[in-house]
Amino acid sequence: MTLANSGTIASAVDPKVRDYVNARLKEELRPIKDDLIAIKIAISDVRAADERELADIKGLVVKIQSVLQLSRGRVEQIAEKLGDED
Repeated sequence: MTLANSGTIASAVDPKVRDYVNARLKEELRPIKDDLIAIKIAISDVRAADERELADIKGLVVKIQSVLQLSRGRVEQIAEKLGDED
């Protein structure tokens, strides 16, 4: 079975019936469209939060790397200033 083009079918349907069908479809699809918009916004918010968290983690990694590159003597000096006896 081959489906006809919607334009061809629309011209064969009474304008009032076509307007009714279009209005009903719009009414039925509106909640779905609203839900899709809400999902899109939520996904965008999650992505933004993930990017912020990733930036925070990258910052911590840089700090850890800089600490790991300190000499033993420098680490001992810092420990003394912090009052760490070990």
